[in-house]
Amino acid sequence: MLYLIGFMGVGKTTIGKQIAVLNKVVFIDTDSQIEKKTAKSINEIFETDGEFAFRKLETDTIRSIDRKAIIACGGGLPVHNNNIEYLKYNGTVIYLKASAKTLIKRLEKNKNKRPIINKLRNDKLLEFIHRILKERERTYKQADYTIETDNKTVNEVLREINSLLLTI
Repeated sequence: MLYLIGFMGVGKTTIGKQIAVLNKVVFIDTDSQIEKKTAKSINEIFETDGEFAFRKLETDTIRSIDRKAIIACGGGLPVHNNNIEYLKYNGTVIYLKASAKTLIKRLEKNKNKRPIINKLRNDKLLEFIHRILKERERTYKQADYTIETDNKTVNEVLREINSLLLTI
């Protein structure tokens, strides 16, 4: 298993899909799996069931994957329910890291699709990103590898990951 972790908007899904194609492995996005299983959007789950219920769904989803795959984990997934330990035990974890400045550029474009930030005004978004990154950084840094994505193309990140995979 190869798990991609990092903040929302860092590119876990975009990168994960391409790694999966290049390596002829199944790709799984935990948020998409949850939406299929519940027939609700992530926004709906947050609004109707709350964050605690969503985090339980994330944990159940990650632990139910029973085939070799490239897995894009939701941004908060590694932080809750000892999930980072589970990921590290069951595969290789790569932290895709981006600065708050890069993340705000990416997230401002489609924040309405992201339940944790969809109600934030743009002037509060940077403050939120800094705060949550600080909270999650200790967990993210437990990954086996960290790849900085600032000022890199998707292809450059893919090359870095593929070179890592050759050494694993």
